[in-house]
Amino acid sequence: MDRTAEPVDKIAQAMDAFRRRGFSAKRFKTGEEAIAFFLSEISATDSIGHGGSDTLRELGLLDRLREGEYRFLDRYVFEHGYEEQLAIRRKNLCADVFVASSNAVSIDGALVNVDGDGNRVSAIAFGPRRVYLFVGRNKLCDGTQEAIDRARNVAAVSLAARLGKATPCVRTGVCQDCLSPDRICSTLTITDRCHPEGRIHLLFIDEDLGL
Repeated sequence: MDRTAEPVDKIAQAMDAFRRRGFSAKRFKTGEEAIAFFLSEISATDSIGHGGSDTLRELGLLDRLREGEYRFLDRYVFEHGYEEQLAIRRKNLCADVFVASSNAVSIDGALVNVDGDGNRVSAIAFGPRRVYLFVGRNKLCDGTQEAIDRARNVAAVSLAARLGKATPCVRTGVCQDCLSPDRICSTLTITDRCHPEGRIHLLFIDEDLGL
């Protein structure tokens, strides 16, 4: 008798791998459920920083933080000048809570991220007391190299094109490891162990979210 193999549950595999590496990992059917959990985890006294993220924008989380009674360190206050923007980003690095997404996640337990200025990857690695990363199922990759390829050739290229950057990847659709001043993937990080244990909370969502 023919038997159809059960589809691989990559989120479950990833959660198991990340928990073995010291991360906290939870799963939600919808983004709204993940937001409700996150908001239940923070208090009015927590300072909350954030990284640039299409996932957070799509979920509407940043608007929720702006409208609520939270100590939200909003890096998108565009009326500030450049130096004030830098000051806000530096405060984000010392926040009680930092919220963002990840460019790619391998099912064997690695977060892969590329950054232009490096403020997002810096906060994920060190600084804020707690980090919450909202991860859509489209970010899952079968291994670390595939995650690197996704971060460089999907996330970074798509963002560079949307921002109108004059980089070779916008023309070719593939990362060229260029020296362009418009390059937005200056820093690549791989986080495959959470230290201290439980500092980074991965909120996996059964939806496609972000780049």
